[in-house]
Amino acid sequence: MLTSTSSSVVIDDLITRHGEANVAYVYCDYRDQTSQTVVNILGSVLRHLLITTPYVPETIITILESIKKKNQRAETGDISKMLKLLLPQLDRTFLCLDALDELEHRTRFTLLKALRTEFGTARIFLTWRSYIEPEVSGALQVQLEAIRIAADEEDIRGFLIHEIEEDMSINPGDMNEQLREEILEAIISKAGGMYVFYLFSAHLF
Repeated sequence: MLTSTSSSVVIDDLITRHGEANVAYVYCDYRDQTSQTVVNILGSVLRHLLITTPYVPETIITILESIKKKNQRAETGDISKMLKLLLPQLDRTFLCLDALDELEHRTRFTLLKALRTEFGTARIFLTWRSYIEPEVSGALQVQLEAIRIAADEEDIRGFLIHEIEEDMSINPGDMNEQLREEILEAIISKAGGMYVFYLFSAHLF
């Protein structure tokens, strides 16, 4: 897919330049909306940073021990607090979130607000399809600096064929060649280039 492929190039370059410890990333997927909640996404970022950082502040250790003692799972507030404590201790951190439009609306909005309040010292790279641009801009409350990239018809066709063939390998009797072509043409005609926006930000503030 265009977004994931492009994001992978950026992420690989950041890791090469700055080291894996300084780059946290999440690929959003509409098929995984149940598990891709705000607490799980932020928790994944925090886990990566805690594992790779050479020093974990005592205040964070205290919070983690308190959660463990209560036999509870960390909540969004706990994770946000730990991120606010940890990020200023790190030399340079990059956060990459690919395909924000594939998150459930409420999850996406809450996550964007968290980016504005918990990640002030991080460099952030985001991708999304154009239709959520007003939502992203409003939630982050910043002037977006974006690069617009559009998939051409062959990119879209190639991606759709791959997805259809993958489904047909599981259920080979569900679709014939004529139906496949009708589906391809219908989706491609409505795709309109499938614009994707990229936001590069040295800081959100």
